[in-house]
Amino acid sequence: MHALARKFTLTLVSIAALFCVATPVASQTKLDLAIFHPERNAWTTTLKWWIDEVDKATQGRVKVVPHFAGSLVSLNETFKSVRDGAVPAGVTSAAAISGQMPFMAYLEAMGGMPAKPAEIIATTTALRPILEPEFHKQGLEYLWGQPSGGLIAMCRDRHLKSPADWKNRKVRTAGRWQAEQLRSMGVSPVATDPSEQYIALQNRTIDCALSVSVIGSALKLHEVAPKVTLMHMPVNYSFYIVNKGIYDKISAADRAAIRKLSLEADERSPEYLAKVEGDAIAQMKSQKADIYALTAAELSALRKGISPTNAKMDAEGGAVGKQIAAVLRRY
Repeated sequence: MHALARKFTLTLVSIAALFCVATPVASQTKLDLAIFHPERNAWTTTLKWWIDEVDKATQGRVKVVPHFAGSLVSLNETFKSVRDGAVPAGVTSAAAISGQMPFMAYLEAMGGMPAKPAEIIATTTALRPILEPEFHKQGLEYLWGQPSGGLIAMCRDRHLKSPADWKNRKVRTAGRWQAEQLRSMGVSPVATDPSEQYIALQNRTIDCALSVSVIGSALKLHEVAPKVTLMHMPVNYSFYIVNKGIYDKISAADRAAIRKLSLEADERSPEYLAKVEGDAIAQMKSQKADIYALTAAELSALRKGISPTNAKMDAEGGAVGKQIAAVLRRY
């Protein structure tokens, strides 16, 4: 009897062991995220908060793994790579995708987005129901985005206070529509890789560079272009996107948690970037940069100077562009 009992017990243990092996553990989704900027960048703070919160909210079922400084794919390759599923997720910019999505012109161009954090949040909230279905058409899920901060012009020898000051200047721009806008004021736009701006300014290949404070300060452009004009005009909004086919395989509960955190990230980023923008301006000033902020009248004159491009953006943006423009013009 004892031998039979032992044999029966061993059989039950063996069956239980087989059952445990056959039971699947909770699946995990790894989202490699392509990022064009280096890790030590103002945009990284809110991004890392979001990544950590997604990990906690999904109890590790969704792991977002950042790959900085273009180490996965370049900025210009990110949209196609994520859309095709070669890369699960990434951050792209309005300038990088305005060719595929022409209505993005408004979010690339100088002064498209408002400058104040509260207005940025209101704008991104209003734009989301317009943008989400358009990203879906591209096979993408739009998660959240970050503004760039106020545009600045960094010049070797002068501040740019009026449209006349821009005329005949060679200016580094980022994106087609910024170039179009500056041509309206007689500027010669120059496409220069961000890493080459310092040398281009130093060698007089360009007279000025359009930048934002956190990037201009980090690249030390004020050392060779000390005349810094603050233009109060954000430019080139960025979007965090994920391949929709991959995203839809995540459980509904985890997708809901990610969406909630993405909406919160939309609200956290503008306030934080406004602070670090101010810090970057103060740092440049302490390092002998000559800082000038446009007055309201000067800003109005600048907007008038670049306004001829609006008609072309309206023509190419289509019905979706008109919806976006209507939201942006509230502010």
